[in-house]
Amino acid sequence: MPDPLHFLGVTKIHNFISMSDMKYNAIVNTGIKIVNRVEIPKDLVPSDAQVEITAKVFHGYNAGEAYKNIDEKELKKTVGREYGYNGDAEEKKEEVAVVQD
Repeated sequence: MPDPLHFLGVTKIHNFISMSDMKYNAIVNTGIKIVNRVEIPKDLVPSDAQVEITAKVFHGYNAGEAYKNIDEKELKKTVGREYGYNGDAEEKKEEVAVVQD
């Protein structure tokens, strides 16, 4: 990851915008200084993306202060987008029949 940055002569990144600790550590461990890690503001994350961001933070991604207290309980109560599908077998048959026509 940091090889192209070194090739371009980058020695300092003023604003690093990434949740990935793997990217951050790879860059910092090769001697490039990161001045400011910019966190993703909660109001910029769409409601249907909460499942993904909560899971990432729970598994170690850095999202700053806004997502600091993500635990297993918080992870389990996070729900995604509603598709209007209730799992009924009859409803599945109707959908298949519509697609085949």
